[in-house]
Amino acid sequence: MKKSLISVALLLASSSVYAETQNSTTKYPENPVLRPLTLTDGTIELSGALAWGEENDDSRGELNLNAAYGLTDNLTIGFGGVNYRILARKGNKNGLELAVGLGVRGYQESYNNGDSFGYGADLTGKYVFNKDVAMTFSLGYINWDEEKLENKSEYRYSVGLQRNIAKDWTAFANYTYRDLKDFTQDDAHKVTVGVNYAYSKDIDVGMFAGYSDFDAQKNGYKLDNNLDRAAGVYLTYRF
Repeated sequence: MKKSLISVALLLASSSVYAETQNSTTKYPENPVLRPLTLTDGTIELSGALAWGEENDDSRGELNLNAAYGLTDNLTIGFGGVNYRILARKGNKNGLELAVGLGVRGYQESYNNGDSFGYGADLTGKYVFNKDVAMTFSLGYINWDEEKLENKSEYRYSVGLQRNIAKDWTAFANYTYRDLKDFTQDDAHKVTVGVNYAYSKDIDVGMFAGYSDFDAQKNGYKLDNNLDRAAGVYLTYRF
């Protein structure tokens, strides 16, 4: 375990040096497979998603909005936190890319125990095989700051795939395993699939569907911020 941690630390240190030497002026790619993990310098991204779903037979809709800004090619800030690219793909072409993130990772409400905010950090990666296929992965830690109870925590491990299926159309799939600590559940699983249409270099529209076996009521939370089955649409605009 110690050797693994040392190896990761060395990788992050060497990657940071490498990333700082990159001064890419490449425009943000229209092709989602080739897009970097961070926005390019000066790019503003606005996005919104509308989902319909169920949780324990309770059906409702949810609207989620987000905004992000590329301070540099390697540093992006947004409502959810900060992402810093520590290893870049030269010219956003093939190869490995890595980024670290820090910020808010979730919110839960409880009838009896108050609010719970999730703050966490993660390491995210992307490997582009060619202009049509890429794999994504991440590992992260989240501390759930409970208002009235002892804090909880979890580790998240994710893997995903992006595949261009037609001109301007990209299919994607992602699986996340949640290793829960001090929750009623020991673990939870989440799967998301969808398709993205690059309407232009600045606009994306898409559809998605997902499933999660995290049981909010079983873990003492309200259903308001949880859906175990969901489907929806989204729109993203960059300028």
